[in-house]
Amino acid sequence: MRRIVILVALVALAMGMGVEPVAAQNATNQTSDDPVAQAPDDVLRTIDNQTRVVDWSYEPGRFTLEIEADEPTTISLTESGSFEEDAESFNYAEKELEEGTQTVTFMVSSRQGQRGAAVAIATQQSLDAGGGAIVSTGQVQSNPFRHFGGETGLFSGVVMTVGFAALGAWYVIRSEEDGVVEA
Repeated sequence: MRRIVILVALVALAMGMGVEPVAAQNATNQTSDDPVAQAPDDVLRTIDNQTRVVDWSYEPGRFTLEIEADEPTTISLTESGSFEEDAESFNYAEKELEEGTQTVTFMVSSRQGQRGAAVAIATQQSLDAGGGAIVSTGQVQSNPFRHFGGETGLFSGVVMTVGFAALGAWYVIRSEEDGVVEA
């Protein structure tokens, strides 16, 4: 009997120890310099026939855009997306571009309740043609299981609970000499 109790305690301890490293590996560090969103590999957003966005990345509050221009031009950047009713301000900037590829940083303000961000880019030529380019992170989804250690933590807990219930049922059945008399 004592051996069974010790074995059960060791198995429970081993199961608990096995869960922690996996849950720690899935954790993300929000303070790192890694971008929250990046452009797909085949990104090319045409602003006008002489200016295009060739790459971009997004960190909270900031877009970093790589823009290629065939000749010197001025681009206008503004926040894009949905604004709350009675919004009082938005970010807008104009940048002078030389010929070639340049990196432009544009700050966006965080909107309450929104998890995505977008920036609209235009030149005078694209505005005359009625267009421009929009770069968007899309809707960034949060993990609904994050409070339980992610999927790994939640499902490991469920497996451990079912395992302990089965172990308890097995112990009750084995310890009763004539089986379970009354439940």
